[in-house]
Amino acid sequence: MSVSVKRGISVKNESRKCRARFWKLVPHLSLCLSLVAYAALGALMFQQIEGGSPSISRVEYHKFLGQIVATVQNCTDNSSYTYQDIVLKVEKKMQMEFKSIWLQRPERWTFFGSMFFCCTVFTTVGYGEIYPVTLYGKVVCVLYAMVGIPLMLLVILDVGDFLAMMMSKAYVYIHNLCKVFRSHTWSPSKAHRRPGDLSQRALEDGTIVFSHDVVVREPLDIRQVLHSQADVKHKSTELQYNKEIFEKILARENLLRRGPLLRTLSCPELERMPSLPQGYAIWDFTGLGDGMEMLDVPFVLILFIVFAYIFFGGLILPLWEDEFKGFDPYYFCFITLTTIGFGDIVPNHPNYFMITSLFIIVGMAIMSMAFKLSQTRIVSLYQRFIKFISRGNIDTFKNAASDQ
Repeated sequence: MSVSVKRGISVKNESRKCRARFWKLVPHLSLCLSLVAYAALGALMFQQIEGGSPSISRVEYHKFLGQIVATVQNCTDNSSYTYQDIVLKVEKKMQMEFKSIWLQRPERWTFFGSMFFCCTVFTTVGYGEIYPVTLYGKVVCVLYAMVGIPLMLLVILDVGDFLAMMMSKAYVYIHNLCKVFRSHTWSPSKAHRRPGDLSQRALEDGTIVFSHDVVVREPLDIRQVLHSQADVKHKSTELQYNKEIFEKILARENLLRRGPLLRTLSCPELERMPSLPQGYAIWDFTGLGDGMEMLDVPFVLILFIVFAYIFFGGLILPLWEDEFKGFDPYYFCFITLTTIGFGDIVPNHPNYFMITSLFIIVGMAIMSMAFKLSQTRIVSLYQRFIKFISRGNIDTFKNAASDQ
C-alpha cells in the first residue's frame, strides 16, 4: 500500500473521529443554547409586560414623600422639637408606612435587567431586589419558573457531569505522568540496589518474574484494556453501559479472592495479552482495578476548585460593581452559587448583568461537579460514622443472637 493511500485513510479516520466527537457534543450544546434562548425570550416578555406598563404605585409613593416633608416642616416650626426628635419621628413613619414595591419602577426593566431577573428565577437565587408588580407579570413569572427551573436543573446536571468527567480524566492523566516521572527519577535506594541482590527480574513487556515459577503482572487499568478494543466498543451502546457498570464495580469492590485468576476464554481481553514465557503457567491479577479507587479526585482538590472560582469571582466583580467593598464580593459569590440569595448585596450595574448571569450559571455547574465528585466520599464517611457510633449496639445484638 502506497504512502498516499495510507495518508488518505488516516485523514478519513481523523475526519470520522472529529465528526463523532462533534455529534457527541451536539446534545450538550443544544441544551445550553436552549437555556440561553429561554432566558432571552423571558427578557423580552418581562421587558414588554413590566417595562411597558405605567407605574401604578408612583402616585402613592409621591404622596408618602409629601407626608414626610409635611411632618418635617411641622416639627421644625414647633420649637419644642429637637433635631433628634424630628429624625425619630420620620424614622418611625418610614418603618410603619414605607413599601418596597414603590421602588419597582418600569425604567429598571431593560433587556439586560429583565434577563438578569430571569436568571434569578430559574436559578432559584431570587434576590428579591427586582420582581414583577403587575398581575400579568406575576402570572407569567409563575409559568416561566415552572419551565425554567427544570430546564436549569437539566443544564446544571449535564454540564456538571461533563466537568466531573473531564476533571477525573485530567487527574488520572496527571497522576499517570507523575508516576512515570517518579519511576525515572534517581533515588539513593535505586542506586544502591544491585542485580545480584534482587529476587526478581523484569521481562521486556514489563512482566515481573520472581524466583519461583510464578509470573506477576502489575495491576491492570480496566480503561487500558477496554481502549485496546476500540472497534468493538463502538459497535453497540450496550457494551458502553457494561463498561460503565464494570468500572463502578472495580472502583467500589476490592475483588476479594483467595487465589490468582487463571487465563480463561470467558474474558477475551486476556487473549490479547502476550503469551506466557516458557515454563510459567500462572498470571496473577491480584489488585485488578484497585488503582481506580485511588485515582478518584481528592476531596481537598474539589474544595480548592470551588473556592478558587469564588475567589476569582470576588476579584473581578469589583471591577464594575463599585459598591462591593472588602469581603462583600466573596460573600456575594458564595451566597449566590449556593442559591441562598439573601438579597442584601446585589449587582447594580445593568450593562454587566449578562456577564454576572453567566458567572452564576457556570458557578452552579461547578458546584454540581463538586457534588458529583464528592458524593461517594461523603456517603462513605457517613456510613463509617454510623458504624462507629452504633458499633456497641451491633456487637450486643450479635452476642444476643449467638447466645440464642
